[in-house]
Amino acid sequence: MRLSYNKLIKFDLLDETEANLTKPECRDNFFEFLKTFQNIANVNRFIRDCPSFPDSTQDIIRDELVSAIGSTLAIEGVVFKEGEIKEILQKTDPKELLQREQQAVINSRSVYHYITKTIDKCKEEFVYKDEHILNIHKTFTENINYIGNKPGAYRTTGAFFGEPRKASFCGTYTDIYQAMNEYINWLNQKKEGILTGNMIAKAIMAHYYLAEIHPFGDGNGRTARAVEAMVLYANGVNPYCFWSLANFWSANRNEYIFYLGNIRETCNPLDFIIWGAKGYLEQVKRIKDRILIKVKQLMLQDYVRWLFNNKNRQPPEKKINQRICDVLFLLTHSGKIPFEKFRSSPAYKSLYHHTSNMTQNRDFSKIKSLKLIRISDIDGQMFIEPNYEILESLQYSV
Repeated sequence: MRLSYNKLIKFDLLDETEANLTKPECRDNFFEFLKTFQNIANVNRFIRDCPSFPDSTQDIIRDELVSAIGSTLAIEGVVFKEGEIKEILQKTDPKELLQREQQAVINSRSVYHYITKTIDKCKEEFVYKDEHILNIHKTFTENINYIGNKPGAYRTTGAFFGEPRKASFCGTYTDIYQAMNEYINWLNQKKEGILTGNMIAKAIMAHYYLAEIHPFGDGNGRTARAVEAMVLYANGVNPYCFWSLANFWSANRNEYIFYLGNIRETCNPLDFIIWGAKGYLEQVKRIKDRILIKVKQLMLQDYVRWLFNNKNRQPPEKKINQRICDVLFLLTHSGKIPFEKFRSSPAYKSLYHHTSNMTQNRDFSKIKSLKLIRISDIDGQMFIEPNYEILESLQYSV
């Protein structure tokens, strides 16, 4: 069955899909769905249970924002490197004239802040309103002259979108107004089904439905992905990367377009939901890996402190000095780095300002013998990095 306007405004595709989940022909998809979302829950639990580290947590959130901005704009054909986005976001003069693409970056950050502030200031359960979506669209598109678009206002003419091009089911302002009223009602519904009660599935469908309604003259895709992110953030799914699904959609743009179009043909969003959930799993695993690195940094630093504080009880080959501690601390912050670049850094030079090369070499020999570092040759260049694997082999007498 193909989607139609009357079918669209019922917003019951999740309900119908859930009703069919237990059918024999859907069994494989059902178990794949359960497995994927269980894996997401496990990774999210790990992330939630880990403490927040001010510098590294802020870095992760900032990097995710930059990446998500680049991805959601890239889907629309606006391509920036992450370094370029960071440079644009550092612009502080509100009167500075920006190019159209630069303004899109600034606006995207403002949307992120609007989502977080709107939800964070809500002391009770968050309620979605029409004004939230209008404000998101207004923020995305203000100060950019998109033909046929009015920031924060529904379109009054028909629309074609997608690849291949297709007409929106909402051909008039009245169609849009009715569809958006029903859409807001659907967003605020609370259900407890395996699929209908799953917030990641709901976020993905919120994205799909808004893209299908296509209520604005321009910026519909960005707005749909932002509402998807809003649903995730409102439900506390993962504050680190609630917008990061945009990375997956962008990296797999052709499949993304295909899945969106396929739902219109089949009225079955399960494949899109499972595929999107697997993409989200990739994103949260990246966050988990970054948090694990911070945990390992702290654990390695703790081990080095332990060696230093207990040096009088250590055999000569394990005795370390304060300089070695400081070198290891520097290295945990820098990560893998060219050996000469590390040794020429101001922080490293200050440690050995009044010492000889012999002293430096002796310290490095001690660090290597304790297997606290790894040295590798990459295309003729020597690299140095902390050896976190040593933590897995430690044994303690108690």
